[in-house]
Order: sequence, then C-alpha cells, then structure tokens
Amino acid sequence: MKTRFLHCADIHLGYQQYGEKERFNDFAAAFHAVIDKATGIYPARRGQPGLHFDPQIVGPVDFVLLAGDLFHKRAIDALTLNQAIRGLRRLRDAGIPCIAVEGNHERAYYDEAIGWMKFLALQDLIILLDAEIDGDTLTIQPWDPVRRQGSYYEPKPGVRIYGLRYCGASTGTAVTAYARVLAEQPVSDGAYTIFMAHAGVEGQMDDKAGGLAYRQWATLREQTDYIALGHFHRPFILDDWICNPGSPESCTIREADWTPRGYLIIEVDTEQPVGAPRHRILSGNTPRRAMRHYTFRTDHASSPDALMAQLTEFLQRKAQELSRELKHPSATESTPPVVELYLTGVLPFERRSLELKAIELLVRESFAPLIGVVKTQIQSTDYPIERDTVVTRSELERRVLEGLFERDTRYARDSDKWARAAVALKQMALAGTPADTILDEINAHLRQPAQEV
Repeated sequence: MKTRFLHCADIHLGYQQYGEKERFNDFAAAFHAVIDKATGIYPARRGQPGLHFDPQIVGPVDFVLLAGDLFHKRAIDALTLNQAIRGLRRLRDAGIPCIAVEGNHERAYYDEAIGWMKFLALQDLIILLDAEIDGDTLTIQPWDPVRRQGSYYEPKPGVRIYGLRYCGASTGTAVTAYARVLAEQPVSDGAYTIFMAHAGVEGQMDDKAGGLAYRQWATLREQTDYIALGHFHRPFILDDWICNPGSPESCTIREADWTPRGYLIIEVDTEQPVGAPRHRILSGNTPRRAMRHYTFRTDHASSPDALMAQLTEFLQRKAQELSRELKHPSATESTPPVVELYLTGVLPFERRSLELKAIELLVRESFAPLIGVVKTQIQSTDYPIERDTVVTRSELERRVLEGLFERDTRYARDSDKWARAAVALKQMALAGTPADTILDEINAHLRQPAQEV
C-alpha cells in the first residue's frame, strides 16, 4: 500500500497579532498556503500570482491531518469562520479528506452543545476524531458518517487514523488508556496506523509546560507507525515516528527563527522489504510574514546623542542585511516586515533622557515595517534611595541578591553589580524577551572584566 498525506497544526486563524489587521490576514494566507501544497494548486490571491514554494515537495496528497488549533480562540467572528470554510472547502472539492482533532484554543465552552470544530464536522468539511473518556476508561468507535463523529477513520484501505482531543493535565492518562485499547485491536498485514493528538513532548520547548515524556508516548510504539502532534509551535521529528510540523505563521516573534516549519508531507510505502522504513518524511516551510528581533546594548553610549548615533548605524546596517535576505531568489517571506528592537544593558545616563519615541521613529525610517516595536530591559546606573522613604519591593529584592553575592568570594567584590545584572535578567524573562536575547545579555555580563559587570 502506498499513500501520501500532509500533516499540519496550530494554524491560529483569527489571530490579529499586535492589533494589526494585516496580521489577521497573514494567518489566513499561511493556512491557504498549506492547502495549496495539499492540493498542488496555487491560485492567485489579492491580485498577486500564486506562490510556488518548496518546489522539491509536490502535491497533491491523499488526505490531510490537522492536529488541533485551527482557530486562535473559542469565540470567532464571521470573517474567521469564512477563512476556515473557504480553505476546507478547497480540500473537499479536490476529494482530499481533512481529518482533525480539537486543540486547546478552540475547545467549546462547558455550557455550549458544540464548538466550532464540531460545526465544521457537521458541515462535512472535516472528520473530527476523539475518544470517549470516563476516568481511566477509554472507548473508541469507528467514524460514523451520519452522526459525524468517531474515534478512528480509514481514508483508504490499509490506513487507519486514531484521534484524541486536547486533554490538558489528563493527557498522560488518556494516552496510556488509548495504548491499552489499541493493543487489543486487530491489525492486518501491511496496515499503516496513525495516532493524532494535540499534545507535546517534554523537552522540545523549554518554556512550554504540559508535554509528555518520551517514555509515556512509547506506550504507543508497537501499535502505531506515525504519531501526528500539534500544540507546540516549534517543529520536531523524533525517531521518524513522533512528528510536529510547527505553526505555519509566527504567533510570537521568536518563532520566526524556527525553519523549516509549517507542514510535513509523509510518503508511505508498506511494500518495502522487512526492516526498511515504511515512510519518508519531508519537512516543508510555508511562506509567512518576515519577522525579526534585534538586541542593542546601551552600555557604551556616553550620552543620549551618542546612543542615537550608535542606534542609527546599527539599525541601518540590520535593515540592509534584511533587505538582501528578502531579495534572495529563494526567499518566500512577505513584506513589509515586523521588527522588534530590544534595548538591554545598563543605561549610563538618566532614564528620562531616553527618547523612546525617537528610537521608534528610527526603526520606522530604517525598515519601513508593518509593525515596529521598541522594548526596554535596561538598567539605570544608580538606584538612589532616600533614608526617609519606604524601601520598594524591587530595591528590597536587589539588596537580598546583593547579600547573597557577598557571601560568595567569587562575586563578593562586585556584589552590587551582579545583583543588578540578576534583576535585569529577571525583568527580561518576565517581559517575554526571546531566549537568545537573554543569552546574549548573560554572555555580555560574563565577558566583562571585574568592576565592569
């Protein structure tokens, strides 16, 4: 048996990122790019010719897996619903079934009879899979085309797909129960089995809680050929078995660095000799909005004028580099870009002299971006505290940290500066600063000699 299918997840239709309408449209464009690849048809949109991306990966496919989070939130508007219907109708008209599970972003409210994913299933646009769970007991039923519900579906002879909705903290229990049920199912020779769920794998995203340990997924190893996941936006493939395609469009600016990302195409051939791989996985990269974040340290600017001069040179250089990247023949990122500038380090002059509006104007003049954002995680050179004033929580925190550093002979000499550095790193983490920016800040502190931390 031979077949080809496309695996996608985390589309997040309806997300108006930064409050910008064009970002709302970007998520729809990324979804339609996935549909283009699944059908092998690239229609013109918004007056622009179709974009033939990833030429080494061709369509059409036999079916599509959508592993949750088609929508960004439970309450969607008519425009978002229309975006979903138009894309899914293209698949249906091409004879390509879309098999899906429900993600955490689109779960129905407790007092609602059905959610929007169930609505799409009732419209014969998706095949929505899930199991019936009652405590530790899990029951599966074949897909019922009349009731438009079921736990497993066979898009073609020899292929069976099982599905599990987002279960949150109960995911581990549900997967274990599912493994027990699958172990009892009869399997014919040459059959190919897929398990699809909206869940992650521990360790694949450092700041993302809720992933199962690999050993928990391993309970499905003997019963499945392919695990199709969604939920984590970072792509990964583990042992050519547990696969996550990543989000087609960037829901945060740090996702822009995760490439290739957006979809996977799997070519299945169960007629291979014993011991040979039963499938081949192709990683695709969907066209998306160009997004970049840059970090600039303010330590070496002796005055506001010097800072503006240094920033002007820095931003113009980065803008030229980005322009060259986006003009490369293989580039598929759309413009104008989204740009975030992070100011870090110690500000060697009064904070009130830092003109953020002027810096935002520099970003706009350098990049002509769709969105330009300036974020500060800088520290002032001093923290004056009057004796007759109440100590603030932040100052108390700094003093505690300074005391801890004083106890360590390695840091005692510069305890005050190390304490300020620790507070700065904490503020960056709380502000959602990308991990690589925080690492740059740490490395900068480590490279500075004593008395200059």
